[in-house]
Amino acid sequence: MSHKGIRLLIKDTAKGLGDDIEFEYGRTSDFNITASSKRYPFINLDPLSAIPEYTVNGVSNYMKRWLCSMAFYGKDQADSVPDEYEKILDDSDALVDKFLNNLNTYSLQADTIIISNVNQQAFIKTTAAILTGFVLTFQIQQTDQFDYCRDC
Repeated sequence: MSHKGIRLLIKDTAKGLGDDIEFEYGRTSDFNITASSKRYPFINLDPLSAIPEYTVNGVSNYMKRWLCSMAFYGKDQADSVPDEYEKILDDSDALVDKFLNNLNTYSLQADTIIISNVNQQAFIKTTAAILTGFVLTFQIQQTDQFDYCRDC
């Protein structure tokens, strides 16, 4: 699967979480430049990287494992107390779970991509915009000739 195909698959899955979800693809440092003017909840997908490999004896069956890192941001306040930011974490966690389950459902239907090495890490009051939420990291490996790329 191409970079574009993975990016669009993740974008469509994120946008499918609800009409109020904002999504962007780009460096976290670029996101931080305009973070204060954004609507929340917001999901940012960092630029993708991949590990290409030949999976059969190192010489055939070319595949890529795409390394994905996403931030699920909720707006916090500088003076929030645990009771207040716990609610943002609860809401962000629910979005992470819904995202992963939707992505997994799609992968089961397509039967050609594998999601692995999932990790979820909380952050509290980060960035100049004072955001709280989770960073979700995972890998997607395509198998066979899976191609999500619409309009490629």
